Amino acid sequence: MPGEKMAEHSPRPARHPQTPHWLRRVSQSLLGHALLIIVGLFFLIPFLWMLSTALKTDQDVFRLPPHLLPHDNLRIMIDDEELPLYDVTLEGGLIRRLALVEISSDAVGTFVDPADPSITREVRMRFAEPILVVAFQWHNFPDAMNRAARPGLGVNFWTYLKNSLIVAFFTIIGSLVSSAPAAYGFSRVEWPGRDVIFLVVLSTIMLPYQVTMIPLYIVFTDKLQWGDTLLPLIVPSFFGSAFDIFLLRQFFRTIPEEMCDAARVDGASELRIFLSVVLPLSKPALASIAIFTFLWAWNDFVGPSIYLTDPQNFTMALGLQDFRGQHQVAWNLLMAASVVFTLPIVVAFFFAQRTFIQGVKLTGLKE
Repeated sequence: MPGEKMAEHSPRPARHPQTPHWLRRVSQSLLGHALLIIVGLFFLIPFLWMLSTALKTDQDVFRLPPHLLPHDNLRIMIDDEELPLYDVTLEGGLIRRLALVEISSDAVGTFVDPADPSITREVRMRFAEPILVVAFQWHNFPDAMNRAARPGLGVNFWTYLKNSLIVAFFTIIGSLVSSAPAAYGFSRVEWPGRDVIFLVVLSTIMLPYQVTMIPLYIVFTDKLQWGDTLLPLIVPSFFGSAFDIFLLRQFFRTIPEEMCDAARVDGASELRIFLSVVLPLSKPALASIAIFTFLWAWNDFVGPSIYLTDPQNFTMALGLQDFRGQHQVAWNLLMAASVVFTLPIVVAFFFAQRTFIQGVKLTGLKE
């Protein structure tokens, strides 16, 4: 029939070509990585600038325009003395490469010709351009650590680093020793009023530190006579943290109850179950607590500033502030000490990042 023939020979609608699945997946992956890199630069650039400043000389810190890579004057040995080289514009527009001997108070430099040191010239420094080369001042790090904000007291940044390590180490021990048993009691042991007391403990997270700051100061300094010691910074961690208890409790609840019941059938006590069954399975959560506690103790500035007055007991955070309070601050040395202060945090997270992320990810899940 004519109608059937027309239908037979009518053109089919054109199909738009579809993007291959693998190409779409690769494009999404590249876009995601590009966004992560862009966002990461906002956090990485300040650290790179701090590291760059730590490797610069005093003059290079204030050089305009600023350079990301550290630069220093190209130097030459003349008569057993190392002198910086400059491109000096002489009369008539002639440019000569000369070595600077000294600068007078009226900004006039005395230059010598490296080819003939007996020839000296006096030229205003605005006509002299320093010859710069990339040079990393690695000696800034030992110089900064050996530098003291108060030289007469015999303390330096090594003293501050030692105090910070002591506080961080014992704070981690105290947090783990006190929070883990409390979290086990709230998650695995049945006792009257458990959930109510847990809510009371959890509500203390909302209590600002400024509320307890003065009462704690009175207790530690007047009653216990712990003023100007590291004890007020360490001892409170041995009484548990509401956040740590909550985090560990949520993780303990992900451990199958059947494993604990099997241990009870074998005659194990709750303490044995806690030590032999629960803790070995909770390494990710314990690592997360350790990292959180280390970050808090290492970066704490308010606590040391309240209780510590003797520079012998200063932590790194307080020592950096004390060093910055000088009238003439060596910014390159300050940045070098800041890099040393930041480095343990980066190293700790780098080596424990997988365990840390796993502990945070699994917390709150319940089988």
